[in-house]
Formats: sequence, C-alpha cells, structure tokens
Amino acid sequence: MDFKKFIVIPVFIAFLAAGFIVLDQVISPYMPIADNKGFGWVTFQAWAMYFLAGCTIKGGARTFLGYVLGILSAILIIKLAGVAGTTGFWAVPLAVLVMVIPMCSMEKAHSLIDFVPAIFVSSAVFFAFGQIYPATTMTSSAITILVYCAIGMILGFVTIYLRSAYEKLVAKPA
Repeated sequence: MDFKKFIVIPVFIAFLAAGFIVLDQVISPYMPIADNKGFGWVTFQAWAMYFLAGCTIKGGARTFLGYVLGILSAILIIKLAGVAGTTGFWAVPLAVLVMVIPMCSMEKAHSLIDFVPAIFVSSAVFFAFGQIYPATTMTSSAITILVYCAIGMILGFVTIYLRSAYEKLVAKPA
C-alpha cells in the first residue's frame, strides 16, 4: 500500500484518539476520583496493550483480566508491606519479592489470565494513581483504571476493525 492510501489509517486513528479525549473530558468529572484532570493516559496505554496482546477479542479479554490481576497484585503488595511494616526499609521490597513470584507465574495459568505484561502494567498504573491522586482510595482507583482500560480495549477493537475493512476496500481491484 502506498503512502497516499496508507495515510488514511493514521488519520482515522487520530480521529478515534481525539474523539476519546472528548469522551474523557465528559466522563472524567463523574469518576470516583475528585479534582482529576482526566485519565486519558490509562486508556492510551491500555489501547497499546490491546495491540501487544495480538489485536483480537481474546487478546482484549486477556488484557482486561490482566488489569484486574495487576490491581489485585498491587493491593496485595500494599497490604503485605503493611504487615511487614516492622521491617522498616525492607517492607515494600519484601512485599514485592513475595508478589512478583505469583505475578510472573501467571504465564503458566489459563490462557485468559496468562498475559503477564498487562498484570505488571496495571500494577504500575495502580501505584501511579496513589502518587498522582493522593486522596484516592483503592476502590476508586480500581474502578477508574478498569473503566479506562475497557475503553482502551474498545478503541483497540475499533481500530483493527476499521483498518481491516479499509485495507480490504483498498485491496479490491478497480
């Protein structure tokens, strides 16, 4: 496909991205984290994870479930660090040491929950929420992350659907 035909693909992806930003500006004030500036960054990295997971509905499900597991892992790290609090400096490293083993072991789990990159990215996003939004709760962070991850999965699906349809259209002989 020459560039003249190809450029249509980045343009419609740009329209999807801009449309999402409009949606984010509309829905972010209703999310359970007050005084936020939007959560577009969560959707954009989740959208990229959809591609990393293979650009399929199953890959999207694996990504979303990985996000659930990553959030749960982050919460367990926080709880374990609290239990290990008497170790001072070592509380968080010990909690991470314990939790990274099952997180990595998910690679050998059922194919819907074996997408380890999503587990780690989601866990990182959850920890970032605690830094960016200090007044957030674990529940409000989890809800917001999962809503915006779901939007990313939908945008990933729409991107692939529209791109595939366009490529078929362009490939038809004139």
